[in-house]
Order: sequence, then C-alpha cells, then structure tokens
Amino acid sequence: MHRTHSLLIEDSKPSAALLPQQVHPSYRKTDAELTPSRRGFLLSAAALGAGLFVPFRTYAADAQAAPAVASAPPQRVMLSISEDPAHCVSVVWRAQGQIEKPQVQIAPLTAAPLTDKDAIAFPASPQAPLTTATGELVYSYAHSIKGLNPATQYCYRVGDGTSWSEWNVFRTAEASAAPFKFLYLGDVQNDIRSMCTRAMRKAYQHAPDAALALFAGDLVTDGWDDNLWSEFAYATSVLSQTMPCLPTPGNHDTKTKTPMTYPYGAHPAYHAHFKLPENGPENTPGLKQEAYFVDYQGVRFISLNTNAFEDDAPQEVQKAQLRWFEKLLAENPNRWTIVTHHHPIYSVSEGRDNEYLRGLLRPLYDKYRVDLVLQGHDHAYGRTHKVAGDKIVGASDPGTVYVVSVSGPKQYEVGPKFGDLMAKTAGHMQLYQVVEVSSDRLAMDTFGIDGQRLDGFQLTKDASGMSTYSTT
Repeated sequence: MHRTHSLLIEDSKPSAALLPQQVHPSYRKTDAELTPSRRGFLLSAAALGAGLFVPFRTYAADAQAAPAVASAPPQRVMLSISEDPAHCVSVVWRAQGQIEKPQVQIAPLTAAPLTDKDAIAFPASPQAPLTTATGELVYSYAHSIKGLNPATQYCYRVGDGTSWSEWNVFRTAEASAAPFKFLYLGDVQNDIRSMCTRAMRKAYQHAPDAALALFAGDLVTDGWDDNLWSEFAYATSVLSQTMPCLPTPGNHDTKTKTPMTYPYGAHPAYHAHFKLPENGPENTPGLKQEAYFVDYQGVRFISLNTNAFEDDAPQEVQKAQLRWFEKLLAENPNRWTIVTHHHPIYSVSEGRDNEYLRGLLRPLYDKYRVDLVLQGHDHAYGRTHKVAGDKIVGASDPGTVYVVSVSGPKQYEVGPKFGDLMAKTAGHMQLYQVVEVSSDRLAMDTFGIDGQRLDGFQLTKDASGMSTYSTT
C-alpha cells in the first residue's frame, strides 16, 4: 500500500525530494517570503480541527545553482476518484524512466496566469514498476491530494521538478448532498485511439461539467498490453485529466500472458493507471482497488469485481465480496444507490446469460432497493423497466433499473432472452450516457456519438425514499 501524503501534521514537513540540488548554503529566506501567496485555498485551521496544517514549500535556488537536466514530459496523466471526493483527488502518471523527485503541484483556479508562488508542491509515490510484454520496465507515480476545500476548482500539474505536464483543472465535490451529473461509458476495448477517441470527446462536449467518468469494464481488450493502455490514456485524456475516473474491471482487463496470483483480478497494467479507494473487502488483496465504494453528494457508488464470481474463482473471495457488499447496502446513509460491475444481470446480447451472477446479486438488489445498476460486457444497448424478482414491477413499487451499454466499436447482436424486461434495446451503435442526480430525482439519457438521443428514463423519490419510474 502506498503511503499518501496528507496535509496533516505527520506529512507537513518539506520533503527533501522537493528541495533542488546544490542550493547554496548562504541562500535563505524568511518564513514570510516562503509562504505561498494563496494558502487560503486549503482547508482552514478550524476545519482541520486543530490548526495542524503546514504546507510543503517549493524552494528556489540562487543563480549559482547548477542548471537542471532536461527530462521528458509526463505521460498518461489521469485523475482517479477518492473515497473522500470533497477533500481529496488522486492523480497517476507515467514517467519516461525512473525519476528522483516525482511531485504534484496544485493551486486554486483563478483567471490570472499562474506563477511559482501560487502553487504548492507535494511529493508523489512510485507505483509498483510494470514490466511490459516486451520486457520494458516502466514507471508510474501517484499522489492523493488531501485537505482540499469542497466545491472548489483547482489547477494541478505533475512532473519531476524540471519537466511538467500542462496545467489541468478539476473540481472537488460538495461536502453534502447536492445536484450533479456524471458520464457512464460501456466497453471501450477495441480500436481505442482510432474509434473511441471521438466517443470520449463527444461525451465531454455534451457534459463538460460532469463530476466524474464511470467506466463499466473492458477498458482494453488485452489487459497485459501496455500499448492499448497508451491508447486508452490518449482517447480518454479529455475526460480523465479533468474529472476523476471511476472504473470497474472487466474480463478483458484481467487478461495476461503469464499466470497471475489473482487470475480474477485486473492486470497490473490496469492498476498502473489508477489510484482508487482501498475500502473494499478485508483480507482479499486480489480485490484491492477493484471492489470499492464512494459516497458522492447523496449517492453511494459501489464497484464490484464480477470476475471474482466466475465458477473457478475462490469461494472465500466470493463470500467476502458478498458480505462486504451487503453491509454497504444495509448501512447506506445516502438517498441513492448506484452499482457498477462488468457482467450484466440481464444479458442483452444473443446467446448470453449470467445466471449464477444473477442468483447471487439480484436478491440483494431487490432487498436493499438499489436504484440503478450500470454494466458492460455485451457490446450492445439494453435498459430494463423497473424490475424486481425477475419481473417488471409497477412504477412506484420497489425495484431496480439495469443498463448495459458500449462506447467502443466492437458490437454484438441483440438477443431476445430478456426482451420482455427491456424498455429499450439497440445494436451497432457507439454510445455514452449522461446521468443527472439531485435529492429527489435521478435521470439518465443515452446518446449515440452522433449526438442523437436514443433513450431516457427518470426516477423520482418521495420523502420516504420510495421511487417512481417514468420514461422521458
């Protein structure tokens, strides 16, 4: 587990990694001169509880210091959702070689051009080095930026102190329930750079103010192939550098060329691109950062690794994930519950049916009145009516809406098995979804990447928490 550098006192001393080499011993500045000009963008001492925050500072060397050696700019910069999205965001990037001083700089967003005095730097941690299929050893770095103010826009960049990424912008969540929207994207998987880039750009163009981007698995077709992850980072960069990603692992994300300790888990290349919450089932390292949850402005998002429910997966892992999942549902303080996993409860494609998975999860969805389940895998589109007990229920009865979608070009034929439960099906279309949530309303609209609306529905909730379903 990587140690993240909090803004609390245990991490408040300037890191030696941030100090430039060969600083002349006569170079000194007062604390007043070193204090960043916009420290107010961090949490106040009162909010931190005891005034414990002391920021890292970036020190300038004098003119006699040796010039820095040029290095390659960072690549594959991606934001990940954190378990405290109002106060924290995580960032991961790829470096071209091993670097000594990986760091993140952050500043509040203003209309004024940025200067060095505006930014505060934090040391980043190395991810586990990844050996690619060609034998190349590659390095990624990550940092969870903590202690941020809710509902605030920040600029950030990553680098090694000499070479930096561009400045990007993100926004933290509200500290309590509030309206927001997010993007939901089914399987990317194939022809990512050539065919999926346009889908990601169109989704961003439609909802540039989306709070996060949810990916329902099969981000690439071969989890071991670093070249495909390069394409994924490129295609999604318009989203992933400005809004946190919330991915769930698909079966293709687990693919490997060599035996793995946890064959039901995502390949290490998947994890080299994300830093996700580590609040999943205890004592199940194979599910680390794959089964997790996030509470976001009145919604509990839960990611399940449904690869772990395959017949050959260890029974103890299946039971651990189910126990953890039911506890999250039973103790959910939020108005809404949205679950994402890769394999559908009600398959859309011809010849497919995940009967075992349905037997495990559907009773929990019914019992705890899960509102929405977002899935992939079938490379077609299908949305049920409100369903419980494998049957359509009344608009105001307890039930769940299940959705399967695809954003990439690989397409399957729509099958008839669960056609009686479906409100809408479609095939041979690259799609994206915009989901809007407020305290009493959840609405989803599905669009083709030509911008044409394909489908939509909404759920409205009364004071008791009961929802009413309608198409829109």
